[in-house]
Amino acid sequence: MNVTSNVTYKVIRYILLSKDFSQTDIHNKTGCSLGQINKVVNWLITRDFVEKNNHKYQIVDPAGIISVFPLFRNMKDLLVFRIPIRGEKQKIMENLPKESVLCLDSALDIYSRYFRSGRICIYHEKPDLIKNIFKPYSGGVLNLEVYLPDMNFRDDVVNGVTSKLRTVIDMTCDGKTYVVKDLFEQLWGIKFE
Repeated sequence: MNVTSNVTYKVIRYILLSKDFSQTDIHNKTGCSLGQINKVVNWLITRDFVEKNNHKYQIVDPAGIISVFPLFRNMKDLLVFRIPIRGEKQKIMENLPKESVLCLDSALDIYSRYFRSGRICIYHEKPDLIKNIFKPYSGGVLNLEVYLPDMNFRDDVVNGVTSKLRTVIDMTCDGKTYVVKDLFEQLWGIKFE
């Protein structure tokens, strides 16, 4: 099952953000068909990511679900371009167009007390606009990376930043799950040693 397809992702996103749920809950909140929801939930059950207790389902292995995403999605495939630019990181971020959405390292910089990155990562639906704005500043050491949005991306944006869940998924799809351990603890109570 491709966890990145629009409908499947809507269902899995709802499940990852819920402590317990019913298929009717998912249908009412997402508008997805009960048939598709049933297919996704059964797939998750057969892999021991979800279990049924009484009339509700519970997520038992959110990390397992997250680990499936890189099988279908790689951030390198969504990267439109990278520009090494001159200037201070904060000033550059202040000059990003308002439609830009901070993602990956830039989102994690906001959520984490410890993580700090040497790159600026954004989703933007019109990457050429970003290229035109920042091309004159190329030649520095700070990388500005622009990614094309995917997977119902607008549902995962909070105040111009990808949500904690989306940041975990993106970092995992970028091969950096180890840096989002704080978010695993905040979202699901999972502690990594």
